[in-house]
Amino acid sequence: MFQLAFAVSLTFTVLATDPPKVQVKPELRPAVQPVPRPVPGRRPLPGRLPGRFPGQNAKPQPVQWGEKQMVAIATITEIKQGPTARSFPPIYNHTLTMKIEGVLRGNLKAANNLTANHSARQQQKPVYPKGKIVVALSNVRGGLRVEALEEADEKKLDLIRLACELPLGWKNMAGKLISPWVGQKGRAWPKTQKVDAKHFCSVTGRPALLVGGGVAFSVEKVPPAKEIKWTNPDGDGEYKISISNPTDKPLVIEALRRQGKRILWKESLVVLCQSKSYSMPGSVGLLRPSEPVTLNPGQSISTVVHALALEGPDWPKGGYRIEFQFCLGERSSKQSFYYMSRHHDVIRSGLKKQVN
Repeated sequence: MFQLAFAVSLTFTVLATDPPKVQVKPELRPAVQPVPRPVPGRRPLPGRLPGRFPGQNAKPQPVQWGEKQMVAIATITEIKQGPTARSFPPIYNHTLTMKIEGVLRGNLKAANNLTANHSARQQQKPVYPKGKIVVALSNVRGGLRVEALEEADEKKLDLIRLACELPLGWKNMAGKLISPWVGQKGRAWPKTQKVDAKHFCSVTGRPALLVGGGVAFSVEKVPPAKEIKWTNPDGDGEYKISISNPTDKPLVIEALRRQGKRILWKESLVVLCQSKSYSMPGSVGLLRPSEPVTLNPGQSISTVVHALALEGPDWPKGGYRIEFQFCLGERSSKQSFYYMSRHHDVIRSGLKKQVN
């Protein structure tokens, strides 16, 4: 079985012809972007091992297909080699052109061609499969990035298809489906409310609810109250999440719940960070029955969330990047955030006091 060893930046962005008789070690490693240059005069953080970056696991990890924005079955039609970062291990950069054979998640279209960048931090130059592959893609800063790819093994495809049927943040643990609201247990979904769904959380009974087609989903940074050079170029952790109906018909959004006129954003949204899923800060569970939100033609609604209120991520020390993936059902947006500890630690501390 062929598997490509490469690495995916879900947490911190630090960012071919097949040679004869080349053996590729059967392991997966997350793809990363090139490590950002340190501030002039700053030495590497103490304890940093060569070739390692914050959030990177010591051992290669299996691809978490259920966390990916877009997943497709494709064939690589062209490979263009880019610059190689002379780090240890090196970072090999390639631009891949792919023909989409089938779409498992996302707004890709079958039979279309697309181009995406792939970075692999590893000792040997990556060797790409010649046949069909299953590939995970994300849209970061306006460009497509390959986050994972491997040969389209029919035995694995069934599990990957299941992962892509589930809302983002859900996991299949030994055949049991686990939702991001598992910590809320009986408070995650009212036992009296029955809905028509294909999958349910094995712990909470919460149904796997999706957004559906036609809905536009977007996330944008909220400008900080005070911009500080070299400190908060991505703001202070607030994000505006919007959904809209660009069609000429009403759209029912099962994944976004409401009670009366109150939209339950905190009980519907999920954040992925460092390969872990989190319910929104302040979420208390759905204690009473709820209904899906319906958007009329042309209607748009939004909310503002604070990513720095999350409890659990390993926050960077000094200045470094961390990624947040904001999710609603099967839709998501990945945001790269520059975290400066001397500034943002204070904001997190203040948010924690507000909650307590």
